[in-house]
Amino acid sequence: MSTSQQSLESTENTLELQENAQENADTDSVNVVQVAVNVIHPPTPEERAKNREEALAERESKRLQRWQKNHAQAEELSKAGDVLLENKDFAGACACYIDATNLWSSNSTYYLKLTSAYIKCEIYVEAAHAATRALSFDPKSLEARYLRGVARLEQGLLAAAKTDFETVLKQEPTHADAQKSLATVLKLIEAGTKLGTHVISDPPSAPGEETRDVDFDFPHYDDEKLELASLSDSSDCNHVGNGIPCRFYNHDGCARGSDCIFSHAPDEKSVRDNLGKNVCIYFLLSSCKFGDLKCIYSHTKANLPTTQGWWNDEARIAKVKSVVEMAEKKAKERRALDMLLYKLEASKARKAKAAKKKAASAKEPHAASASEKEEAQPSVADRKKPTTQRKTREKKVAQKHADLSEDSTDDQNEERIANGGFTDYELNELASQGVKPWDDDAQAVLAVLSY
Repeated sequence: MSTSQQSLESTENTLELQENAQENADTDSVNVVQVAVNVIHPPTPEERAKNREEALAERESKRLQRWQKNHAQAEELSKAGDVLLENKDFAGACACYIDATNLWSSNSTYYLKLTSAYIKCEIYVEAAHAATRALSFDPKSLEARYLRGVARLEQGLLAAAKTDFETVLKQEPTHADAQKSLATVLKLIEAGTKLGTHVISDPPSAPGEETRDVDFDFPHYDDEKLELASLSDSSDCNHVGNGIPCRFYNHDGCARGSDCIFSHAPDEKSVRDNLGKNVCIYFLLSSCKFGDLKCIYSHTKANLPTTQGWWNDEARIAKVKSVVEMAEKKAKERRALDMLLYKLEASKARKAKAAKKKAASAKEPHAASASEKEEAQPSVADRKKPTTQRKTREKKVAQKHADLSEDSTDDQNEERIANGGFTDYELNELASQGVKPWDDDAQAVLAVLSY
């Protein structure tokens, strides 16, 4: 093959690789070339601000396009559900409405339709949940509140149903269906608490110990509509990888994009910002133990929403902090329990190993017979004396315990040799925090977790 042909084939292969790379490139991932340029020539503060604004605008445009596409699909599914509901295919209508709510999760109309379909299917528990969801996005929807009352009535939740019907009639006294339903509830309450002229129990409307703190009227009629932050459906948001957050992605950008083995997706320890970075929740609570350089999450509020979000309200920050502290306490207790279970399993393994060794030694031909053992037993008077046989037995028992201790130590030493100085349990703890055993701060992280 001539040199020109080889050069031509090499050029074609290069172009093909570039085309494949362009096709597989993630539109939401950081450009590899841009990352390399930033490393060699760091941008100035002005350039960094300009790049951030451009990235925000581009991401907002793509997000708007996805929302419009999802909303159009949701509307088609809703119309299909309406047709199925008219044809009395209630189960099919439920499926369509569920798919519509998944695509447009803040549309109260879809939840209202789903509630009606659930009631037609006599699935009253899910109907009540769907109605509550509809009320969260539109607290002034009397139809959703009435349907929730119907679902509660069918479940025998008389006090809760009574609350819904009374709220509807308070806002619209001429609501005929609510009037009839409330009359039915009151009759059932009276029938369940009286026998003739005798009172046999307290009315269900009087709250007991179990329901004293339950607010049956939630969401209240005068409450504000729930503003639900729409989750991104970009490939970065869905890139879970091995479950360990990618430090590079959350800081200056990951050059590997969709080929990265680590996670670019949001998790329970972070908040997704407008650029798709995962911001450390402990940073927002001013309690991150690792700092910006060592934390695997982003440590900037610049790209977070400024008009909404709990991190903009001191009262909500305090509430979130209390929840996080409670979760940390539970996690610490769970780790202690896991360690205890790990030790118990290790102890069982050592005992099984010792029992196997003992059984093997008992099968040896030179094992002493029962008669020989009886003859070897000292008399009652001699037992008090430190005979040679007694010393030998005590020495064997001590040696046995020493062997078990050595086995445990040997197992841990083998694990540390295999795992770069960490046991299997310690390695799992580091992995759960997104820390690799070869990181410089691995020992420090382990010390913090054990504190």
